[in-house]
Amino acid sequence: MKYLITSFFLFYGYAIVRYHFGKGLDQTFFFFVVNKAIAWSATFYLGMSVLLLPKKFPSKKQFGLSSFALGIIHIILTLYLAILNYYPDFYNKGQISVLGFSVLMSGLLSISLMTMAFLASLFSSKFPKVWLHYGFFAFLVNSCHPIIIGIQNWFSPLLWPMFLPPITLLASLLSGIIFYLRWKQKKGEKNFLP
Repeated sequence: MKYLITSFFLFYGYAIVRYHFGKGLDQTFFFFVVNKAIAWSATFYLGMSVLLLPKKFPSKKQFGLSSFALGIIHIILTLYLAILNYYPDFYNKGQISVLGFSVLMSGLLSISLMTMAFLASLFSSKFPKVWLHYGFFAFLVNSCHPIIIGIQNWFSPLLWPMFLPPITLLASLLSGIIFYLRWKQKKGEKNFLP
């Protein structure tokens, strides 16, 4: 549990520095900023759930269930913030934009696949065990989600608040590292993690 809590507060601390201090967003953006940390944590936990981990880490199941719970919270907060017009780039003349639609579809597909893995994990007697593998496909789709959201801001470091990279970029790099570790484990190097 300490890994889950520590990583969340590290991600949240970064979000606070980047958005509240770097961008100067006041406390009316509290949910916007905490939602960034929730999404980043959910991505990290989902990635960790597809790796073979040493016993000192939380179990794959604990990472997966934590990711699913945070994913649901992220969806609720995002819908709330969208209603309050915190995401103007997702709309064009009152209609959802291509960017908004792409973000929505990648998020929905990811949470749908996570739901299947969630059901198979908690109710193994009622749902096919093969559904557990959908957690990996959820991870792949979820890895595309921050790319779609933020890639247009990745190549202007002079515009980054306090020169801190966007969370979408960091989440994508983290997903890339996890994907590489998973690939190495699949090749048979199962015990290289500390």
